[in-house]
Amino acid sequence: MTKRILPLLLLVVALSFAGCKSDSINITPLTSWQFEYKGQWYDATVPGCIHTDLMANSIIPDPFMGTNEDAVQWVGNSDWKYRTIITRDMWQGYEHCDLVLEGVTYCDVTMTGSVDRVPFQRHVVMCDNMFREYRVCLFDVLMEGNMLPDLDDSTILEIHFYPIEINNEDHFATDVCEEDGYPWPDMEYDLPDHRAMSRMAPYMLGWDWGPKLSTVGIMGSARLECYNGTRTEETVKPKSWNVELRQEKDSIGQSFTFYKDGKPLFAKGANWIPCHSFPVLTPEMKERYRYLLTSAKEANFNMLRVWGGGIYEPDYFYDLCDSLGIMVWQDFNFSCALYPSDTAFLNNVKAEAEYQVRRISRHPCVVVWCGNNEVKNGWEDWGWQQQYQWTAEQQAVLQHGIDTLFGSQGILAAAVSKHDPLHRVYITTSPLYGWGHPECVTHGDSHYWGVWWGELPFEVYKEKTGRFMSEYGFQSYPDWSTVCRFCPEGQRTINSPTMKGHQKHGRGVEIIDKAMRKYYGFDSQCLSLEDYCYVSQLLQAWGTGYGILQHLLAQPHCMGTLYWQLDDCWPVASWSSIDFYGNWKALHYRARDLFAPHADLDLWQQYYKTYPKNLHLKAPKYNVKQNIDRKGRLTVTLSAENMLRDVMLQTEPHVDGHFDRNYFDLEANGTLTAHFIPRNPKEDLSGVKVTVRTLNDIYTKQLPK
Repeated sequence: MTKRILPLLLLVVALSFAGCKSDSINITPLTSWQFEYKGQWYDATVPGCIHTDLMANSIIPDPFMGTNEDAVQWVGNSDWKYRTIITRDMWQGYEHCDLVLEGVTYCDVTMTGSVDRVPFQRHVVMCDNMFREYRVCLFDVLMEGNMLPDLDDSTILEIHFYPIEINNEDHFATDVCEEDGYPWPDMEYDLPDHRAMSRMAPYMLGWDWGPKLSTVGIMGSARLECYNGTRTEETVKPKSWNVELRQEKDSIGQSFTFYKDGKPLFAKGANWIPCHSFPVLTPEMKERYRYLLTSAKEANFNMLRVWGGGIYEPDYFYDLCDSLGIMVWQDFNFSCALYPSDTAFLNNVKAEAEYQVRRISRHPCVVVWCGNNEVKNGWEDWGWQQQYQWTAEQQAVLQHGIDTLFGSQGILAAAVSKHDPLHRVYITTSPLYGWGHPECVTHGDSHYWGVWWGELPFEVYKEKTGRFMSEYGFQSYPDWSTVCRFCPEGQRTINSPTMKGHQKHGRGVEIIDKAMRKYYGFDSQCLSLEDYCYVSQLLQAWGTGYGILQHLLAQPHCMGTLYWQLDDCWPVASWSSIDFYGNWKALHYRARDLFAPHADLDLWQQYYKTYPKNLHLKAPKYNVKQNIDRKGRLTVTLSAENMLRDVMLQTEPHVDGHFDRNYFDLEANGTLTAHFIPRNPKEDLSGVKVTVRTLNDIYTKQLPK
């Protein structure tokens, strides 16, 4: 067995290698992977995850379709192994070789190979945080004493992934991981949501708009970085956008206003959730990012809030925001829970925060860092103390944990202070006060959920407008074409198993029905599912639009409105203004009109004085013409003979995309021309027919025969 002496003679040894490299880093992506299923190895894609790999190999059906979500729960409850081969020539001639993993869930990494045909196995690293970068020097792993074995030609790198699950009692199932040495804290008391125990994207374990699809895999990069000398990480200081957040005491309470170049700026936009349940940056995902963010720009957004229960988005997302001029409010990834405060957990989070701040702070679009979503709100208002019967001593420990992690002198604040070269502001939590407190309309940012969760009428938005509205909204169903994609024809009723599975809020139908009866005179029992989807979108646009209007009218008391939410992670009934397949809902058009630089707010106030059910609409009469114009665009011109309300233009057969004008009203003898914008610019539109739906149609159906 021949050996090289390390590290005393690194330079001499490196120079002795054939093909010695310079001090530059040689990066080798590890992309040829396999995964094991029932003793057989199948091709895997990296970046990727087990669900997409199983689908690609026809082992499981698409979890988004029908009731398949239930059928694939076993995937998240199982162990999985991935492997690839590392050959000696990948590191030959280098002094250092680092294995770098990003986006990995809970796993152990090992290397198996041979020296002079004698097998060996070495443990490389244990990973327990999908939001960290794991970097390990493979030479250190392989060294025997101060000697590096002369390995045979190839070595197997294997990753053993463990399930991260929540059982029916909402207790964290960690027994497998505990046996393998994961540092789960030994809690003497229960926590409200045991998703908080893991540093995995919380939304993957289910939310009130998302499926429970707990996945594993390498969702980021897997690569070797080989180099000579010392590896240095370049510090990039982005060009500042000169945006600052000022929170100042005043006669009302405490302001929450962004200033650009010293002038107050009203923030217009929405909350951003992960745009896919399997957030892997494939070419298709890049297209999804481009479409959603350009759609936000088209709707006159200037800000998005990256919500703290999803993921830290890839650089591609922030690059697009940089180029589009969209400001980003960045939550750290903590939401709706209390978190452990043991040393191991806090050190893990510290490494996560420092890595993410170093990475994300390179982008000028980021204008504020926020410690969490609704942790203070939950601690003060959700009854946890009574539910879990914590002692005074336990509550003191929990409060200390909150302060240590999120406080203005805590771990996250320190990461921002140390690693953000522009020293952008850090706020501890969002909202500052929950919607049950009078201070929610006078102090800081506000999540107002009296509408929806509280089932209060939309008019409440007028009196419940805070200093900065960072969350509020109302649900709707997606485009009918989207429903037809995920729901089998025989299940297209509101209470079918498939439709229930794609409505994640326990009272969703009930709340929509209540508001629809009040404003439109309908509910799910008197409308077909297709009509219900359409009217639910009108209702969402009406109600959330009314909220936007009140926030705009309340300037300078209110200086921002970010509705919940822009996008979906799968096809579902939700608060989004763009459904999973990219169809703009009525709300997105309403937001675009209200966010327009010179929106006529007086006209909109007149619009909201009459409920739709009181309009006395007549059967629609109109003429429609369509053609492909000189620019190759599908163009439609609609001429109304009588007043038309909430005109929805559709393509038949359906093409993903949106019209530049849609969900509009036309007075009698009015004319409007709209152009269709396909998601795929190369889409052949020559055989597409434009159809028209109006609210007049729905009321005409309901008239006595």
